[in-house]
Amino acid sequence: MNIDSWIAAKIGSEQGEAPARAALSAYQLARLRETIAYAKRNSPFYERTLADIDPDRDIRALEDIASVPLMDETALIDEGELMICVPASGVSRIVTVETSGTIGLPKRIYFTEEDQELMIDYVYHGLKVMAGSSDVFLVLMPCERPGSVGDLVRIGLERMGASVIALGILPVDGSRDAEALALMRERGVTSMLATAGAAARLAEKSIGDMTLEKNMRTVLLSAEYVSDDRRALIERAWDCKVFEHYGMTEMGLGGAMACEARSGYHPREADILFEIIDPMTGEPVPDGAYGEVVFTTLTRQAMPFIRYRTGDFSRWLPGRCSCGSVLKRLARVGDRKITKGY
Repeated sequence: MNIDSWIAAKIGSEQGEAPARAALSAYQLARLRETIAYAKRNSPFYERTLADIDPDRDIRALEDIASVPLMDETALIDEGELMICVPASGVSRIVTVETSGTIGLPKRIYFTEEDQELMIDYVYHGLKVMAGSSDVFLVLMPCERPGSVGDLVRIGLERMGASVIALGILPVDGSRDAEALALMRERGVTSMLATAGAAARLAEKSIGDMTLEKNMRTVLLSAEYVSDDRRALIERAWDCKVFEHYGMTEMGLGGAMACEARSGYHPREADILFEIIDPMTGEPVPDGAYGEVVFTTLTRQAMPFIRYRTGDFSRWLPGRCSCGSVLKRLARVGDRKITKGY
């Protein structure tokens, strides 16, 4: 089951293996209206900020989302607990994300078991483009705690039948790189999830290593900007294919991923509604124009996010992807360290 057929199943499409664009848009509109009503009913924050929005009256088309107020991380930092829509007993995990800049206060994002299952299911279906039951997959993301991103990836991959080594994040000083490379040789690692920096360091240190060059098939890069130089270095050192993923904790970790064509990222459109807006005016920009990425979660229970400004910049790529998917394509997302800028 590819991403299109997975999404078709999620939205109840009757169009066969691929969802029609119209069916997907209708599903998103229904879920958007339900999400706004749910959030207003269960969250003091949304009850106040969306007081003037009646989803039945004001949200008649997807474009009407522009009438809904935008929010950013300052609201999450200042009033995050007021955004929660479930009782404390329903929360299975709280993720604390440190922030930078002048605020410096942490963000806390809440998840139910069902929220985390959404990510596991996304891994199970989304990573089939680059991994399968015969792969030995190395996870170089935080995985020590149950429910952490690496742990959820591990569960999704094991559900797929892959053999998973959850090593965890590597120190940026490279002090555990030799350990990771030795493990890759000994266990016959064929696929990997890592940051671009960690994967590039390992690749550079193993140039000419015929064992790794023979074994490695695919690498998935996430959590930081991927430069062309780093991507080329990894592909050259290991003779492998590099895929990229865009996501953040607020999205539920998974957001959008490259397909086999590796030309932009396909969003998980059954779970998240993405927009590209002018960062100065808040107005939507035409397809193909760069702007700030804004998203609304459509299936989250513990802490829905409605028109959340990411501070990331991208654009919708024009035309249909060569892989044949009806899903939209985000262009490579800019470096998050450049705050509110291009």
